[in-house]
Amino acid sequence: MKLASGMPIFEALADYYRNLIRRGAFAPGDALPSVREVAMAERINPNTVARAFSLLCEEGTVVSVPKKGYFVAEKERESNPLHDALSHLLESGYSKEDIIQELQQLKGGAHDQHQ
Repeated sequence: MKLASGMPIFEALADYYRNLIRRGAFAPGDALPSVREVAMAERINPNTVARAFSLLCEEGTVVSVPKKGYFVAEKERESNPLHDALSHLLESGYSKEDIIQELQQLKGGAHDQHQ
């Protein structure tokens, strides 16, 4: 696996598995490799792998089954472009305050254009 440069390892790893799932390499209900297996194969910290898999859980792509592992969700949550865009911004390091400030500036600019 080749991880994207300039991206935190956990995000690149989550992106890698997200793409595999979307391409059908893992079907709904399939188990992902264990955290330990991925960590050893990629020579990265198991906590990094767990963080990547947790990110996939948060977005509904996979589910965690205690003492069993991570499995592809039976049905991914419906796509919400706004949610996806905001999640990407937060994952990229923008704070909630940064996003709110930018939205307020956009709203102010759009409001000024309509007057």
